Amino acid sequence: MPIEHVDAAADLAPLELKSTTEAIERHRTLLESTFGPTIIAEHGARDCDLGASCCTHCHLHLIPVPDPDAVVAAYREVGGAGQRLSGMDDLPAAATGAYLYLSIRPNEHLIWGARGFPRQFVRRVTARLHGIGDQYDWRDHPFHEAQQDTLRILRTAAVRPAA
Repeated sequence: MPIEHVDAAADLAPLELKSTTEAIERHRTLLESTFGPTIIAEHGARDCDLGASCCTHCHLHLIPVPDPDAVVAAYREVGGAGQRLSGMDDLPAAATGAYLYLSIRPNEHLIWGARGFPRQFVRRVTARLHGIGDQYDWRDHPFHEAQQDTLRILRTAAVRPAA
């Protein structure tokens, strides 16, 4: 999440998007080494159009999931095939309005227009995959203890020497 206000990752300057991509992939690698397959998702708000977003400030979600392909299937069920991108750096050209970005693996990137997707879509899908489908809204279900456990586990993993 950038400190300076930007609506969506697609609005980042090319060098910022490049450094964001590098950082997010490092974080994905850390999460995958600890929690398993991890997706990257964004509900990109654009020009005051929230689309499926709940926030008009760029933020990317890294979410460990038991079945990344099931996430893509859920997106396709609502929005069709989506558009393949070669990487996050293709977002500015591909995003013509509010959008949903999804990467289920480091070299698999997809984008959909936000029309038809409900708010917090990625949370709804991943919560269902984790068996807590009705607890997707972090405001109602903050899972404070799980947050603290995750932070502790990741801090330990971040200082662990690479194999």
